[in-house]
Amino acid sequence: MIIFQTKPILISHRGANLLAPENTLPAFDLAYQMGAAWVECDVVLTEDSVPVILHDRDLWRTARSHADIDNLTYDALQNYNVGAYFAKTKIQATAPKLEALLELALKYGRGVNIEIKPALSVYAEATAEGAWEIMGPYLDRIPILVSSFELKALLWYRENAPEVNLGYLMSSWQADWKEKALHLKATSIHCDEKILNQKRLSLLTESEYSVLAYTVNSVARAEELFKAGVTGIFSDDPQLLSKAG
Repeated sequence: MIIFQTKPILISHRGANLLAPENTLPAFDLAYQMGAAWVECDVVLTEDSVPVILHDRDLWRTARSHADIDNLTYDALQNYNVGAYFAKTKIQATAPKLEALLELALKYGRGVNIEIKPALSVYAEATAEGAWEIMGPYLDRIPILVSSFELKALLWYRENAPEVNLGYLMSSWQADWKEKALHLKATSIHCDEKILNQKRLSLLTESEYSVLAYTVNSVARAEELFKAGVTGIFSDDPQLLSKAG
């Protein structure tokens, strides 16, 4: 399946997280409704190895609890409102299963960027495998891109599920990025937009990889990056692309 059929693209960062609690079904559904071609989510395993969507290991920031996700079963997790932090609405939201998001994406015919986000590095391969067991049947039905800061997780896919499109992440500039991407047989390079100056943009956009920048919430910066040749951006605003020239 062709991953990026048009250019530029916008990937809604954790869903429409300015309008609904991040990484929840309401946020993802709203992002798709607002026209986002893709959403990005973070996948972690519960204590009983259920792949769920949640960014942090502990639930304090979102659910105002000091519980850790890897110490909670999926059933126990349902008792926590991960929208508790969200002051704009009183949405009661639980951390959804990965499968629920994939079904939503299938309904809209849109893409999903799954970031493997193990609770601890030691769980990287197990998290990759757990996510694969869920996403595998969807791979030929919707566009799916897998990324992670955990190299072990990406290597697991390359060795065990070579058909998966991989995104190589850089939060700081790495001079050997091309060698690493080649080793992974990556589809795309995902960079913090703050590290992208004109020289680095030229190196990236002249390569064979799709280039994605995160997290871009300024129309001016989005236009600058598109002009430089990036394939797309991650944004908290699902409609930022329509606002850029």
